[in-house]
Amino acid sequence: MGHGDDAPIIYRLSYNDIHKAIQTTAPRIMSEFSPDLFIAIGGGGFIPARVLRTFCKLTVDGKKRNIPIQAVGLVLYESVGGIAETMGTEVQRTQWIDFSTLGNKYSHGGLLGRRILIVDEVDDTRTTLLYTVRELKSDIEKQLQDVADEAERARLRAETKLGIFVVQNKLKPKAGDLPDDVAYFAAAETPDWWISFPWEMSDIDSHDALRTENPTL
Repeated sequence: MGHGDDAPIIYRLSYNDIHKAIQTTAPRIMSEFSPDLFIAIGGGGFIPARVLRTFCKLTVDGKKRNIPIQAVGLVLYESVGGIAETMGTEVQRTQWIDFSTLGNKYSHGGLLGRRILIVDEVDDTRTTLLYTVRELKSDIEKQLQDVADEAERARLRAETKLGIFVVQNKLKPKAGDLPDDVAYFAAAETPDWWISFPWEMSDIDSHDALRTENPTL
């Protein structure tokens, strides 16, 4: 099938494509960042975060443990059905972290001393990722201010790390640069095409069949 001049170029991904891409990237994430908390951006980051947890484990008292997943809800795209969505210009927060469930081991609100990996399906304009990083840094700073001991505050500041993992990074101009202290991992990179994820599809069989028409990377 050819693409008209105004038709978007569609790149379709199957569940297996995504699973294997995450599996390939997970060892580098563990060796270079070693997260102990995932924050999934909903809804596209939910399934990638769960798959990533299969391949990334914590070691606690010599035993492998699952990395906890927290969810945040952010809205940027304005859906009008099918693939005809338009990009929003302002991030809307619909859900944020439940700090009360981050575990009794972590004091001062639950973020301090953690290696926090933000997970999403795609780095497109980067608007939602920049928003999430900014808001998390603000939350971390607020929690640091509650630490009275200066030496302890400095230690926690140094140990608290942020990172990002996306399934697909689009090679295009972004809304901004990520801070230098934020680690970044992408399972794959694509041109500025429309990426069709399987969890968006009402007819998964047709979606998978049309993968034969994917453009060549």
